[in-house]
Amino acid sequence: MSAKDEARRIHALCPTIDPAFRSQVGGQSPDMAVCDVCGNDYDKSFQVTIGGQTNTFDSFECAIHAVAPVCEHCGCRVIGHGVESDGRIFCCAHCAAQSGVPELRDRV
Repeated sequence: MSAKDEARRIHALCPTIDPAFRSQVGGQSPDMAVCDVCGNDYDKSFQVTIGGQTNTFDSFECAIHAVAPVCEHCGCRVIGHGVESDGRIFCCAHCAAQSGVPELRDRV
């Protein structure tokens, strides 16, 4: 039996694979993708492609951390519409105004 087949058999019996065993089968569990942010092996991972670059994530939290823009004023991740002016991104009109861009309005 190949190492990959053995890994699949053991993973089916016990989803929590010992890290020492994982290293023997190429660093990850079989049929599972590794999250680009946290390194978690997860059978329900997903991929996001932006501008031709594809990333793999195990959760929306990791995807947001990796690809969501950051508000120039407060530093939070912009996961909604946000507002933008001349390439500057803000989470809301208040943050834009605090940064000297008072003409922006929140979308309603």
